This record gives sequence, C-alpha cells and structure tokens, in this order.
Amino acid sequence: MTTITIVTPWKNGREFARDYFQAVNAADAAHIVVDDHSDPPLPNALNPGERFGFSGCSNVGFEAARTDAVLFLNNDIVAHARDWIEPIRDMLEPGVFVGAQLRYDPHGMVDGQPMPYIDGWCLAGMTDDLETLGAWDETFDEPSYYGDNDLSFRARLAGITLKEARVPIIHLRDTKPPVIPSQHIQEVTLKNKARFEARVRDALGVAA
Repeated sequence: MTTITIVTPWKNGREFARDYFQAVNAADAAHIVVDDHSDPPLPNALNPGERFGFSGCSNVGFEAARTDAVLFLNNDIVAHARDWIEPIRDMLEPGVFVGAQLRYDPHGMVDGQPMPYIDGWCLAGMTDDLETLGAWDETFDEPSYYGDNDLSFRARLAGITLKEARVPIIHLRDTKPPVIPSQHIQEVTLKNKARFEARVRDALGVAA
C-alpha cells in the first residue's frame, strides 16, 4: 500500500481546525502541519523558520515527509467520509499526480492554449517525482497564485500525467461567494501570471 503524508501550510485560521483534524486524523496517512507564522503560534506544528507562504511551507513539510507520496492539502476542507483519501491513494503511482480538481479553465491558459493543472488545495504526487521536480517554486510571490499551474506544467514537461480523483471532500473556499481581491492580491496575481506565462513560452520555444 502506498504510504502518504498529508502536508498543510497553516496561517491563523483556527476556525478550520475541527473539520480539518477530523478529516486527517481519520485518514490512513501521516500528516504534517507547517505553521506559517500564525499569531499566536500553532501548537504541535512544524516551524518553517525564515521560509513562509504556501509554497515555502509546503516545501518544508515535503522535506520532512518520510513516505512514498505526499498530499498537499489546504486547511479549509470538510471530509464526508473517513476513507476520503483512498481514491487518491488508488490512483497514485510513479509518473502520476492526482488531485481533487483537474482544471482546464481560462486561469491556466497561455496565449489561448489551455494548460491543464491540478488545483493546489488538494494535490498529491509520489515523493521521488516531487523531489525530481524540486516541488513548489518558492520564487512565486505569496500568496502563491499560479504555483499550482507551474508545478503541474513542470510535471507534464517531465512526462507526468495529471489525474482527477473523485474525493469526498469539500474545499470551503469554493462554497463561498467570490470576493473582490485586494489591490495587493491583484498585483501578485498579475505578477505571478506573467512569470508562469514566461516559463511556459520559454519551455515551449514560443516568442512572447
């Protein structure tokens, strides 16, 4: 059986703790919470030191994992079955990334071409594959929008297949009405989008 470590970056958000820990404690998996400098600090969590944000804390947790595979999971989730992780485990194998949502939406397009990606709130891969890729790119500005696009793109370049599993968990962000992003978030999103597009064009030999 493929062993899995669930890795979750966490900043504040104590209101998610009950549902999150109910889910991960029920799963047949190890789990690591990396405290992204919460105030006050989270108890029983890994300290990321000078690294921060989703990508940095995800990599800290990844480096601490000692299992066949790692599942990066947001804290704002609710599971509807104790064995919610099993559809992911069943599909995991070398050369495959698995997630709860495989997207082909405009967010991932470059020059009109769809760039499929696994939404980063629930993304799993074999440890060896993630190690080869260097896991998350910490040079994206935080919050790490387009980090999941980038990791998925680099995986596909390396011959890794992206697959979607029918996972009985809900991402709470997807259940709430959209909010107007702050100016900072808009600026970060545009900057990271440009970085991602440049990487795609460079890798595919396409002029900007």
